[in-house]
Amino acid sequence: MTTHTVRPAARPLLRRLSSATAPMFAALLALTAGCAGEATKTSPPPTQGGATAHVEQKQTAFDYAWPKGGQAAVFVEGVAEPASSGPVKPTPTASVAKVMTAYVFLKARPLGPGAPGPTFSISAEEAARYGERVRRFESLTPVTPGERFTQRRALEALMVVSANNIAHEIGRWVDGGEAAFVARMNRTARELGMKDTTYTDPSGFDPTTVSTAADQVKLFTAAMRDPAFVEVAGVRSYAAPGGESHPNGNTLLGKEGMLAGKTGFTTPAGANLVFAAERRINGTNHLVVGAVMAQRPGKSAGVAVTASQKLIRSIGTS
Repeated sequence: MTTHTVRPAARPLLRRLSSATAPMFAALLALTAGCAGEATKTSPPPTQGGATAHVEQKQTAFDYAWPKGGQAAVFVEGVAEPASSGPVKPTPTASVAKVMTAYVFLKARPLGPGAPGPTFSISAEEAARYGERVRRFESLTPVTPGERFTQRRALEALMVVSANNIAHEIGRWVDGGEAAFVARMNRTARELGMKDTTYTDPSGFDPTTVSTAADQVKLFTAAMRDPAFVEVAGVRSYAAPGGESHPNGNTLLGKEGMLAGKTGFTTPAGANLVFAAERRINGTNHLVVGAVMAQRPGKSAGVAVTASQKLIRSIGTS
């Protein structure tokens, strides 16, 4: 059996989330679209019953350092309403789609903090596709037929290596096949109010898997409710068979208050990053959830990471 070693981010990660962030999780499940081409504020998010959730929060004006191109969205818990910049229209997600894959996996198979979870086996069919995926220049982790992955190991391969083959296997493990799993992803998107999002595959390699920065902030906010998700989305490196280390493309982890995130890059998508960070504002720590998408030019997610760093730095201090 192939052994994978994971080097996680520091475990105090969850404890760094201040108690002040708790009300945000109950209230922030929606971002409404802004006007194209300019930063916008959105109305308070609705509750599940359809009534407006009135959250008492001191409003603070920020001079957000928005990226010059593409689109972005941000929510600063407790002090500011959701805001966005750029054209609010669906754009390819690239591997940012894996946030939904991880979220659905964790909803279907809840995982305790620090627990390995159940074990799953790699199918012969997926193992046989490895060469084809290599030729398509997909992000992958080496697999063999029957190789066993714990749920946590699979999630870390998904979120750190951005392994497309693991994304597709998760679909099989949860729903018996990709079509049913993608349908579940889209149902979940509707439940979260992600009205501008469509998933056509579990990995985001398909350019018809599209979303908006505002929708991705909705999703990442919901995912951050799950301590296991926070852990796996904050892992900094993954060691593949043979000891080769795969660093997380989100090089801001451990810097600027960055807690968790997911990068994505393809030529159709450009560079994308969705993230959560903790920033100190007026003497109090607040959770910041943001997304930067369709960043160009570049040949990796690095341009989105740089744009996100500038955006984060315009919001309080680390």
